[in-house]
Amino acid sequence: MAAKLDYPTDRQGQGKTGKPSCMKRCSNVFVSALEGFFYRLGKLVSGHPWLTILLTLLLGGSLSAGMVKFYQESRSEKLWIPYGSKAVQHRDWISEMFPAKFRFEFVLIEADNVLQPSVLQAMLSLDSSIKNVSTDATNWTSICYKIGPSCWSSSLLELWSFDETTINGLSQQDILDKINENNLRSPLTFRLYDVEAVLGEIQRDSGGKISVAKATNMLYGVKDQSVERQGERVDDVRDEWEKGFLDVAQAERSDGVTVTPYATRSFRDEGGGAIQSDLTLLSAGYFLIIGYVAMVLGKFNCIEQKIYVSLMGVVCVGLSIIGSMGICSAAGAAYGPVHSILPFLILGIGVDDMFVVVSAWNNLSPADRKRDRREQAALALKHAGVSITVTSMTDVVAFGVGATTILPALQSFCIYAAVSIFLVFLYSCTLFFAVLCLDVQRWEGRRNACCCCYRHGPDYRPSECSQKDRLQLFFQNIYAPSLLTIPGKVVTLFVVFTILGVSIWGVVNLKQNFDAMWFLPPESYLRQYVEKTEAYFPDDGFEMYMYVGDIDYYAERSKLHTLYQRFEDDDFVTDGTVTSWFEDYKSWVSSTKNSTLLGTDGHAMDSDTLHQWIVQFLTTDATGMSHTGDVQLNSTSSPATITASRMRGTYKTLSNSAEEIQAMDSLIAVVDSIGFSSEAFPYARQFTNWETNKVIKMELFRNLGIAMAAVFVITLLLLADIIGSVWVLLCVVLTLVDVGGMMHHWGLTIDTVTTNIMILAIGLAVDYAAHICHTFLTITGTRQDRAHIALGNMGPAVFNGGFSTFLAFVLLATSNSYVFITFFKVFFLVVLFGCLHGLVFLPVVLSWLGPAPYATAAERTAAPPHNGDIEKVASDGVTNSGLEMNGRGLTALDLFELMVAPSLLSLDLAKEYRALEGRYSPETFC
Repeated sequence: MAAKLDYPTDRQGQGKTGKPSCMKRCSNVFVSALEGFFYRLGKLVSGHPWLTILLTLLLGGSLSAGMVKFYQESRSEKLWIPYGSKAVQHRDWISEMFPAKFRFEFVLIEADNVLQPSVLQAMLSLDSSIKNVSTDATNWTSICYKIGPSCWSSSLLELWSFDETTINGLSQQDILDKINENNLRSPLTFRLYDVEAVLGEIQRDSGGKISVAKATNMLYGVKDQSVERQGERVDDVRDEWEKGFLDVAQAERSDGVTVTPYATRSFRDEGGGAIQSDLTLLSAGYFLIIGYVAMVLGKFNCIEQKIYVSLMGVVCVGLSIIGSMGICSAAGAAYGPVHSILPFLILGIGVDDMFVVVSAWNNLSPADRKRDRREQAALALKHAGVSITVTSMTDVVAFGVGATTILPALQSFCIYAAVSIFLVFLYSCTLFFAVLCLDVQRWEGRRNACCCCYRHGPDYRPSECSQKDRLQLFFQNIYAPSLLTIPGKVVTLFVVFTILGVSIWGVVNLKQNFDAMWFLPPESYLRQYVEKTEAYFPDDGFEMYMYVGDIDYYAERSKLHTLYQRFEDDDFVTDGTVTSWFEDYKSWVSSTKNSTLLGTDGHAMDSDTLHQWIVQFLTTDATGMSHTGDVQLNSTSSPATITASRMRGTYKTLSNSAEEIQAMDSLIAVVDSIGFSSEAFPYARQFTNWETNKVIKMELFRNLGIAMAAVFVITLLLLADIIGSVWVLLCVVLTLVDVGGMMHHWGLTIDTVTTNIMILAIGLAVDYAAHICHTFLTITGTRQDRAHIALGNMGPAVFNGGFSTFLAFVLLATSNSYVFITFFKVFFLVVLFGCLHGLVFLPVVLSWLGPAPYATAAERTAAPPHNGDIEKVASDGVTNSGLEMNGRGLTALDLFELMVAPSLLSLDLAKEYRALEGRYSPETFC
């Protein structure tokens, strides 16, 4: 008795006699056009393999010429700050209106106790070496910033006037007595000297006096002589001196003192350190992939191995990366820290393309095998080309969406990745395919896979072990029957929804956070300096300013007072830290000017008088002189006007990125609410990072939404079934939710790296689910039987694809680079949950709620064998470019299932054709 079907014979009017839907006809047109192109390309390449190799290598060389313009960007403001950033615009305005006169160079000193004579003597020796640094253009005395006649440098040595004789004669008690003096003043500046501000991890004795400190800072002020050059501020003289400064500070020491320097150029120097430190890891990854590809593409015998094909596949990946660097560099795209994961990404994608091309040739029917080599090549590339086009274009679309981001580093990476994926697709169809044609010639001549000069005799027979595929047997005979039992389904749903619940909780708690320091290697001296400084000298809060531009200070004097009040009352500002030159000026006026000269609001009665009094306040009063740097005047003589001014305050300690964003937005709202007539804004040095944190979550959701919509449209076109496409989309959504939730549990946050990888995850997750669903649609019977057959036939190929992707980045787990480690974690989650939903959850759902098969599936199943094999095209070319499948065009996923999937794991071809024969009628390919 025939099994009862789970669907009507004629679904949506597309029964046996119905016409293909518009969606299916569109798919037919798409596939037929591609197949015609790749058939002709395959014939051309196979007819001229050496010429193809030569031309593609010349193409690769010409593309690499663009690398003469290659540059590596490490400046955080050029990488992580959004385009059109207000913080950057405000920073540039500040640089113009309040130009820096000097820059600081720092040296962090660590010891068991820095308050020991030996440590101070070591500091003195280091100080002398730094001040002896000289270049062809400058030395310390000419580059230092001077206060009066003296160069500005500050450290504990200042307390003894940097005098060598005095410092060498100090005892432990002398040092402790000095630093514990009340009202301690510097003998050089005569200002109060705050010892606790320059000592880290202080310990006190029973009397409350300082007895031990673990760290201290040494500071050197150098003149800022930067000039504008090609849109950047550069100072070649200072850069060269700083190089010598860093060399001296990083020299090996034997005095028990740890020295960690910081210079203005440090961020630029250290930005690319993570990339260079993992070149060995990258090389090892390539060798691992070469071995894996050789194992999978060939068989374990002396003839059927494809060693040289595997090597050429990896060469194609390398050429695509070099080519993308040439193209993108010529176009002006910078190479940033995130780009270091690009070789691993392209390795995984490139290997998949190699599998498809080789598999298509391996799966030619016995009749096609009898054709000449050019015809075989044309048929192989005809089918493989469609599959790798669909896969590649899906990835290009995903990265194309990512390239629309406003984050420069993410945009540049997406551009590089899109170009690399297109080039690896191009090389797979030309250079790699040409080498494959030559390898087939070797194989037909029975030449050894390693030494082509040696020809095996006609009596050579490959081992029986090399002809079996145990993974295929496992999926068909063990895994699929066990999964699709009632207990298996119940356990599957319980596991999937338990993980989903945990992941949803993780997504709700997933934080957005970003710190450019993460991109520095842990061993970087700059990262060590920042981390140690934060530990030894923790800030109570960030200092920030309110800037006001060229307003009418007389007409808008009440607004200045309102700004001060609202600034002071802001919830995120520490009480008592706001200082305003205008409020101090007002107090000075009320205490020094006759009341008859004042208006009702306590100010001068006209603008000229107000400005005259402000100049007097800034130049004669002690409090006023402390505000000299807060007010910019066009002149100190009459008539003087103010071109810019500022007031300052300190934020409270902010615990996370969300609070930082709220604090920034709160003060922006304060300024906007007042309505000054000219430029007015709050600014803190941290605003540039906070702006990135503010937009990155929106960028992630935006890019995910657009990419999922674009990929869904492509999937719908290929599957030509709305219900099946919805189930595939559900698997993608569940995968993304699980990945996002587990990111939180694994200590990751939403940042530029994770945002980028999540976009790529969409394309990978679609691949895991779409092939299973498509195979399900091409099989008749009960839903249970169809799910069993689909999982048994396509499961090994999907598993192999996931494992090859995992293998491409597994070595990243040993990296010290934040970019590499994050890439490993997120990609591991993508592969894990993508395979979970594609190979476990989806078959269970399809066995219960799967869509009805294609209208022609029953006819294909019932069709008699056609002379034992499948005729695809006539020898002289494509006789039916539409490749009609009894009313339904042969889609790209049909081709993948028929031509590609079986041999991804070196399946027995005869067994596969016996399984597939009858599914396609003679008219399908004639």
